[in-house]
Amino acid sequence: MQNKTRLCPYCNEEISPGALMCKHCHAPLMKKPKPKPPFWCGQYMLGVYSGVLFMILVIYIFNKVF
Repeated sequence: MQNKTRLCPYCNEEISPGALMCKHCHAPLMKKPKPKPPFWCGQYMLGVYSGVLFMILVIYIFNKVF
C-alpha cells in the first residue's frame, strides 16, 4: 500500500497530498499564481497612449495657430 501523505516543508508533519494549507502550522503550501495584467495596462502601452495624445494635442494647436 502506498503512502498517501506528504511532509509539510515547514513543520515536517504529515499532511494530505492535495492540501493547500498545513493543518498543524497553518502555513500556505501552494501560492496561487499572480494573474498577468492585460497588455493594454503595461508601461509600454501607457507610453504609446501618451504619445498619441500628445500628437493629437500638437496637431490641434498647430491647426488653431495657422
